[in-house]
Amino acid sequence: MNMPLGQQTLYAVGAASGTLLLQMAAGWLGPAGILLYLFTPLPVAFILMMAGASVGGAAVIISTAGLFLMTSPAGALGYLLQFGIPSFVLALFLRKGLSWDRATAGALAITLIASLAFFGGLKVSRDVSILASADQYIQSQIEQAMALYGENDLSGDQVRELQTVLERMGSFLKTAWPGLAVSVIGGMLLFMVIVLKRLSGGKFEIAGPPFHLWKISEHLIWILIAAGAGALLGEGTLQMGAINLLVVILPIYFIQGLAIVTFFFRKREVPPALRTLGYVLVVILNPLPLIVTGIGVFDLWADFRKPRVKKK
Repeated sequence: MNMPLGQQTLYAVGAASGTLLLQMAAGWLGPAGILLYLFTPLPVAFILMMAGASVGGAAVIISTAGLFLMTSPAGALGYLLQFGIPSFVLALFLRKGLSWDRATAGALAITLIASLAFFGGLKVSRDVSILASADQYIQSQIEQAMALYGENDLSGDQVRELQTVLERMGSFLKTAWPGLAVSVIGGMLLFMVIVLKRLSGGKFEIAGPPFHLWKISEHLIWILIAAGAGALLGEGTLQMGAINLLVVILPIYFIQGLAIVTFFFRKREVPPALRTLGYVLVVILNPLPLIVTGIGVFDLWADFRKPRVKKK
């Protein structure tokens, strides 16, 4: 469908304006606005699905330029790597007819390659290590948290207990932040797929299996087993790599477990309100996330969605 240049320009500017408003609102709200960041890639992705790659690309360029002028070069670059590239690539793959799971995986891979290329170039040109920078940032957050809690009337035992918890958390974050970053970007991409599906309204289609029937490759179990063994038995770099691999793989099995939960919600015709409550509980109420992840893992052997023949 050919679209007049004026209309294309209007769409691109509109998507960029929406992106900038979301970015600025999230910054103004601070921690309370963190959920707005999930919607930051949506204007570009939606307009690309509606109007094509040229309009979506123009929206990314305008958004990046706007953030460069309104904030800083670092802010513009952060948007491009975290939101601009993922939103453009995901919507482009979906528009070309790739299934939603393959489009998500492809967009995640390209985003990681772009990020690694940038940080690799930064290491070579300025001798700036992203690993060292991340460690320093995590340590500074731990020190700020300790200072904040230190202002409260806590006993000596409470302070020592809090310090132990924060140190353990900091140690884990310093080890697993690359895997956590991958999982967060992947979760954001899946969230975009869900919202785009809701907003499609027959204007565009998103290919791929229904979520309640979605299943990952059976071969992934071997990577999970190897990563688990490496995390338990390995040392140094091997253990760190295995832990990060687990941090990436386990959420995938959680998603498969969630697909199984959705299958049974549909089978039992659970009302939408109760489904929503069920999803919220599954995500936030321990130990339900672990149970759902376990269901996703053991589906390889149990095949929970296989039709059962009732015995007479």
